[in-house]
Amino acid sequence: MTDYVEKGDIYFFYRPRVNVEQVQSLDDIQRLHVVLVPDDQETARLFLVGKKRLPEITRGQSKSTAREWMMNDMTGKPKDIGAALAPLEYDTRTRGEQEQGEAIPVGEGRYAIVERDNSSRLTYRLTSPDKPGKGQEELGILAEASYVISVRNPSLDVPGFPNAEPSYPKRLQDKFADKRWIDIDDSKLLDYENAQFLLVGAYDDLGEEQVSIGGKAALFKTLGLKRREWPTEALEGGKLTQPRMEPETLEPERDRSKGGERGGKAAANTSSAAGIAKALKGIDFPCRKADLIEQAKANQAADEVLEVLNDFPGRQFETMADVQQAVGEVR
Repeated sequence: MTDYVEKGDIYFFYRPRVNVEQVQSLDDIQRLHVVLVPDDQETARLFLVGKKRLPEITRGQSKSTAREWMMNDMTGKPKDIGAALAPLEYDTRTRGEQEQGEAIPVGEGRYAIVERDNSSRLTYRLTSPDKPGKGQEELGILAEASYVISVRNPSLDVPGFPNAEPSYPKRLQDKFADKRWIDIDDSKLLDYENAQFLLVGAYDDLGEEQVSIGGKAALFKTLGLKRREWPTEALEGGKLTQPRMEPETLEPERDRSKGGERGGKAAANTSSAAGIAKALKGIDFPCRKADLIEQAKANQAADEVLEVLNDFPGRQFETMADVQQAVGEVR
């Protein structure tokens, strides 16, 4: 028997390495993101996948030794998630202005989280591209797939997983008891930043899971992105491509009904890697930990951002990539 926990849109993005001029393989990619947007909800989730690739699935087999971790990097309104995927720009003393390219869409589809055979499964089916190409192959993205998905108990150490803890309320924390892993019987387990999950490859054919996934995804509309501005070669034809946007082209649009900025401000007020980068806008590299904190305060960063920066090691930071690495170390 299959019980549905949640359905919605799923989007895949890859962020190229800093200053990469051509993206040709996994070596040119800094990270892989998965975005889940549940149906009939006003929030979305941005996940970071370890080792930049979904775990391999052995064709025709229900079990796999390939596994990988996934972590919630940000939860917010879908358009705030879209803003967090934009290009990042910062200054350095030694190399001048540096740019972290936009996260490039490489797949969109529909997903379902289900409970089946005493485990929870993350299942999806792509709607774009029509046929996976080299880009999807490099990142382990199949036309359709299912993974056994488990939630890590944040109070227990698990080797190989980031050192980070979500702020689960007591109701959710009590679900773990003394177990290292639990299934997803409540979709709220996915909502908290720093929540971590184990993915194990199951099937490359959803017929094996007896799962029905209908509908068509709408990546650009849902995330508030302008299709004409974003590279679509990977999404439409499976071809890896490099960033091409200028940071200025994705400044948050003014929401006339509210008289404020849409998207960017909310993204900057989170302790996600993208939020911290936005909070450090204008920083000069190389710099020390104290310089990072001073710049974040000048940008009126949220307390949760300052708390993360205060936990940074007391070393010199040469680039924004060093800062992002430190974010992973303290989580």
